[in-house]
Amino acid sequence: MKTEIMKEAPSDSKGKISELPEEYLARMKQLFGDRYEDFISSYKESAVKGLRFNMLKARPETIEKLVREWELYPVPWCESGYIYKEEQDGKAIRPGKSPYHAAGVFYIQEPSAMITAEEADIKPWETVLDLCAAPGGKTTQAAQKAKFLLSNEIMKDRARILGSNVERMGLSNVTVCSSESGRLSEIFTEYFDKIIVDAPCSGEGMMRRDDTAVKEWSPENVKLCVKRQREILENAVKMLKPGGRLIYSTCTFEPEENILQAERLCGDHDMLKLIEARSLYPHEVCGEGHFCAVIEKQGGTENSGSGAEKNMSQKEIMADISARLKRGRIHVLREGVLKGEFITGKHKGDVRYVPSHAEILARSKEELLKDSVNLKNEETALKYLRGESIRLSELNEDDYELRPTENGSFIAVCYDGYAMGLGKYVGGVIKNHYPKGLRQV
Repeated sequence: MKTEIMKEAPSDSKGKISELPEEYLARMKQLFGDRYEDFISSYKESAVKGLRFNMLKARPETIEKLVREWELYPVPWCESGYIYKEEQDGKAIRPGKSPYHAAGVFYIQEPSAMITAEEADIKPWETVLDLCAAPGGKTTQAAQKAKFLLSNEIMKDRARILGSNVERMGLSNVTVCSSESGRLSEIFTEYFDKIIVDAPCSGEGMMRRDDTAVKEWSPENVKLCVKRQREILENAVKMLKPGGRLIYSTCTFEPEENILQAERLCGDHDMLKLIEARSLYPHEVCGEGHFCAVIEKQGGTENSGSGAEKNMSQKEIMADISARLKRGRIHVLREGVLKGEFITGKHKGDVRYVPSHAEILARSKEELLKDSVNLKNEETALKYLRGESIRLSELNEDDYELRPTENGSFIAVCYDGYAMGLGKYVGGVIKNHYPKGLRQV
């Protein structure tokens, strides 16, 4: 196991000390031995915050700007990932409230969790399954590199959050569904090049940032998680192509849920080989706890497996997956980018196309050069995100740029060239059409 990634950035000094269960502490003493005091001292520090830039959207100058203004520190194992502190010189840093976040320029993600999709080493021609995907960090990271990704979450309420994050990041090559892993394994035999299983776990790596993880911990819950993980992994093996790779991860420290789970799986299947396993511990890295293992299914050739091949287009893969999900009666929340609709006006022949919120967020930079307003002032952009209409006459000429558009047209509302949502241009006013459920308060 590799634990060579050392802590490279300062953490907040105020810290957070949780009431940790005695039995948990005893298990950690046994696990860490003479490193235990270093480990337990990490609970005196604050949880580490991170964000990962969406490389399908973020321009180099935007990344440079935010790295400078927010004093971001790079995550060693993820080129697009950065660490931030919520307070800097008495100033509060809240990336989640930024218009850039609403526009999908970055995704807020715990730094250690970024390692899983990186370890997947996804190629542009590969079809990927993220089997336990909510809230969407690994899906939105992996989909940037894959030809197509099927993102699954068994809990429907969490699947809706997953779908919302996929939409915000402007991803067109993702289908989001909600199903048990066993049902999926019946319709996707040896189908996927890469499968990510960020399995439900006892959550010990989240104890520094989440009191719920502390309260819910118990030896019984650890055993329950081990059993659930085994079932999910067995189903994942059925869906993996020969020659494909399974990337298994958790946010716990328990060997039974981590390395022993990966070794057991390989021991039960002759065709599986453990390629690599890594553990990230909060006293060794600037991040929370995380485990990641890469397992390869032997026996593959370049054209083996019953799934999508290199020469299939993204559209063909999506159609094939859609047909299989339909036959299996799997609940699908979204496929690619939801399109808008044509509406009929009051006058005869008055038919207009209204783009969807998802369609606006997925538009390319070139498409945003028409039918859009680009807001250059952050406070004006925040007004839009709160659901307010924008009167252009109240703005300085340098604070916005209205691209060629007709009166009464629906347009993309942008901030610094990044689309945030939809508006309607009426007589110098941008009527607000930002989804009510997403509006900031």
